[in-house]
Amino acid sequence: MDVGILGLAFSLLRWKEGRKADIWGEYCANKSPLLSREESKELEDLARRLKELEDEAKCLGARLVLPSDLDTSHLQSGLPYPVALWVRGTLPPPTACLAVVGSRAASAQGLKRAFRLGEDLTAAGIGVVSGLAKGIDASAHLGAMKAGATWGLLGSGLRRLYPPDNIPLMEKMVRSGGGVVTCFPPDDEPLPWHFPKRNLLMVAWVRGVVVVEAKVKSGSLVTAKLALDVGKDVWAMPGAPDDPCSEGTNALLREGAAYFARDAKDVLEDMGSIF
Repeated sequence: MDVGILGLAFSLLRWKEGRKADIWGEYCANKSPLLSREESKELEDLARRLKELEDEAKCLGARLVLPSDLDTSHLQSGLPYPVALWVRGTLPPPTACLAVVGSRAASAQGLKRAFRLGEDLTAAGIGVVSGLAKGIDASAHLGAMKAGATWGLLGSGLRRLYPPDNIPLMEKMVRSGGGVVTCFPPDDEPLPWHFPKRNLLMVAWVRGVVVVEAKVKSGSLVTAKLALDVGKDVWAMPGAPDDPCSEGTNALLREGAAYFARDAKDVLEDMGSIF
């Protein structure tokens, strides 16, 4: 069975999540999962449509990357099952990437920190990956582009770019040598349950996660937990004890779940000793 077509099926077909994991587990065990007649027919149809899907991606200024591609083979150990990717621009490098994340409703200080962190990490040769959201994500991307390229992962398809306000940022990222990547088909809307999958893909790609600023219920803390669950390292930037914008990052530090990071220098020094 072709791993590329199987990953494409996991991305395109509305199979239940548990079924996808079961099929992938069977494939890993014996290379021949037990498929229903309907599932087998759907795979055959996808294989026939592959050229059509590749042409559709080209019309969007993108390319379709299957999990059999060597550039994404490192993702398989960090995901419950392989997925296809739609990519505008380039893919993040498979090594030496960090995710920089934080709140959408960030403080002015948090935005400055994210910008400087993105710039300094990129200047040091670290690929900066984030989620293209407003606030910390966007500032990290902008800072990274002062020194090089940066990459953003979407929770929607390439015809449904989200958030719309950041479409100019996405275009600039592609022109600057970076890219916009999604595991969702072109017409998929930015549905709430897409973002945990986007975050899991982000964590699978990077060597660690830096949380710049986060409130207690920030989605960036979910990304940090995903990273910790799979043995990736997490850094948090401290804030004032009474600052609600930093309650989440301060909690990570207090609990010993994250390395203390004032700036990119701290992160880079830790990376040198950890890796």
